Amino acid sequence: MFVLKARSNFAAKRVAYLYDAMKRDKSYDTGFDVRDRKFYAHLIVLATCSKFFGTNEGEVEDIFSEYDDEVIEAILKYCYTGEISIDEKHVEKLMELANRLEVKIPKQYKTVDLSNCLEVLESTGDSKLLKEAVDLTLENFETLHKTQGFLNLPLFNVMEILKSNDLLVRSEESVFNAVKLWVNHDNANRKSDLAQLMRFVRLSLLSMEFFVNEVMTFCHSCAECMTTIRQEIINKTDKSFIQRKTPRRKIQKMALVGGDDLDVASTIDILDGLKNSWSLSKNIGVNKHSFASVLVGNWIVIIGGINSSKKSASSVEYVDLKSGQKHQLKPLNQARLDFSAVTLCRDSSTDVYAIGGYGGGSSPLSSVERWSSKTGDWQIIAPLLVGVENHSASVIADKIYITGGRRKENGKHMSTNIVQMYSVETNSWTYRTQMIQARHAHSGVTFKGKLYVAGGIIWETYTYLDSVEHYDSNANVWTAIVNLPKPAYGISLCCFQNKLLSMGGFSLEYGYLSDVWEYDETNKSWKTSTSLSRTRVYAVAHVIPYESII
Repeated sequence: MFVLKARSNFAAKRVAYLYDAMKRDKSYDTGFDVRDRKFYAHLIVLATCSKFFGTNEGEVEDIFSEYDDEVIEAILKYCYTGEISIDEKHVEKLMELANRLEVKIPKQYKTVDLSNCLEVLESTGDSKLLKEAVDLTLENFETLHKTQGFLNLPLFNVMEILKSNDLLVRSEESVFNAVKLWVNHDNANRKSDLAQLMRFVRLSLLSMEFFVNEVMTFCHSCAECMTTIRQEIINKTDKSFIQRKTPRRKIQKMALVGGDDLDVASTIDILDGLKNSWSLSKNIGVNKHSFASVLVGNWIVIIGGINSSKKSASSVEYVDLKSGQKHQLKPLNQARLDFSAVTLCRDSSTDVYAIGGYGGGSSPLSSVERWSSKTGDWQIIAPLLVGVENHSASVIADKIYITGGRRKENGKHMSTNIVQMYSVETNSWTYRTQMIQARHAHSGVTFKGKLYVAGGIIWETYTYLDSVEHYDSNANVWTAIVNLPKPAYGISLCCFQNKLLSMGGFSLEYGYLSDVWEYDETNKSWKTSTSLSRTRVYAVAHVIPYESII
């Protein structure tokens, strides 16, 4: 079979040729007498822009008689070329004529937001605005797919949305429900599009119950769909096939856990990724504060801290995200506070590391211990090169990075800019390039492959910091970026739904903070986001499943 495709603008050039030929009075099949002038055109071309020309041809001359020649010429040219060039004084009349003739002319947009992003998707030729519209649509699909704007989109736009891996959904059920809504909105004309759209629903990601009760029921009358569905039933028994299916981005929640007093630490701030709103959990029954926490599967593990007797604690417990219940785990070997904790996966085990901090003595701890989900025990491992407290711990490519903290040297406490890296393979620590700024009581997080640190204090001068820097582990280089809006310590950095957030903290000028700031990578700035339910300092953020009940 011989197959050949012309360039993408081939059809547009043919229509443009018809327009030029018509202008030279060489080709046309219809005309409109308006005052003392004749306007020529091809009826089939006009009808592709509006059904009005095909069904109300006799009324066109009467309508045209109310408008200037420039406006008529512009509307006819648009039907051929998709372009308009007319004096500003005629624009209002042009849009009025287009509306009467049912010719859809795209609106001109200067900005994109949730109220117009679907219209921009369908109409704009501006690549920057189009990208913004696509990003907003993918991020807010759960809300937008139920709106009239989505239901009015043409097939092409719907397909482009549904095929994206960046579509942010609670589950694949939302994607199928969007298809169902769109088809049912104009079932008579869209039923034939169902098979095309079902290609973009990742059926293997649906539960068997939903698959049978919803998908098969809706698609049973579409032969092409049922062929695909029968094959999917076979595939659902093939785990390797399911693993090859790329999951969507899932809407999640964020849990901001802990604080510097018992009242704050007894609840968790929850950010709803769908509603973009904060709420407080019920009392989780943890009778201590200033603890470290990590996420292990569906557990938030709460480690060490300060107990009700105001002493450093060794107790370890977890809150089950499915039940909301608290349970005990084996305690640390060393009671500690102002330390850091992270997780690493090793040999099918999730390991938790408790690093440094204070244990009741006068100097920061260098000791490190590791808990294994396989054994449930804590094991002492290689110590830090320098004992620190109020530092930050982050993970990049299976390496643990300890940044800054407060150390003790020659009998004096001081903030440090040292960076210590742990390798699981060698069970050893090595130094890496120092941070630009010495700091402790700061926060760190890995975001898009780089380690970001922000805020904190310089102990020697008790200077509050607003500086932010990030670390490239491949180049072993730190780079300063734009400062936080306020200098603060005890902030919480987190990567949530592909955004870098800074939350809470304490500022000398503003006191305890409930502020949330989002880093704008495009404009290199921090912008204000929805505030926390309450002020919170020294908390740790965890991204958790949307279905979590806490």
